[in-house]
Amino acid sequence: ASFNAMLARLDDAFMRLSNFSADIAHELRTPLSNLMTQTEVVLAQPRDSEAYQETLYANLDDCKRMARMIDDMLFLAKADNGLIVPEQQPVALDVEVEKLFEYYRLLADERGISLQLHGHAAVRGDVLMLHRALSNLLSNALRHCPSGKTVSLFIEQAPNEVSLRVSNPGAGIEAQHLPYLFDRFYRIDSSRTRSQGSTGLGLAIVHSIMTLHQGSAQVQSRPGAMTIFSLVFPVTHPERH
Repeated sequence: ASFNAMLARLDDAFMRLSNFSADIAHELRTPLSNLMTQTEVVLAQPRDSEAYQETLYANLDDCKRMARMIDDMLFLAKADNGLIVPEQQPVALDVEVEKLFEYYRLLADERGISLQLHGHAAVRGDVLMLHRALSNLLSNALRHCPSGKTVSLFIEQAPNEVSLRVSNPGAGIEAQHLPYLFDRFYRIDSSRTRSQGSTGLGLAIVHSIMTLHQGSAQVQSRPGAMTIFSLVFPVTHPERH
């Protein structure tokens, strides 16, 4: 039974690696095809400087997207192989959230979305990694929150854990998608998220960062209801002598 269980785990790991390789090829092929097509069209006949400039700007956007995707994949690869060791320093979650609110305030105002924070607590961890995880969740919530609604963040301190919940009143997510939301390149609506600049790696990075911090990332949602992403941090108590 143990041998069969080991083979099953190896088979699952092999399938995940194969799927990941196929996803990488697919995701990089699209922007590369765009770059080649746009360049070939522009070079097909002489054009004015404005046409060349527009093409260069479009190509630059694709290059930035590929660079962002490669950076994300390198982070995940290092995390999977134990090459990243997070710092252990006090991090005030409410302070980091307020910083992100200032960063995303203009975008939220343009879309008529309010940002609210409730509660405060501190955890031990790597401030840059946690800032990245929170940013991914907040940008994701803003992307799916309807105009005129509110994205709310709740921070709660419990005896053995600290939780941070990001809540947005979007359309909700059907149950069959929930187990796969933290998988790499998984998208509920592939065409829509790709057009909005999503690489499909944001939630996978959140999950990886929480694993590095001995915590967990969770999601709760259903169609027509609130979507809530939660980060749960363990609280270690010093031993008493």
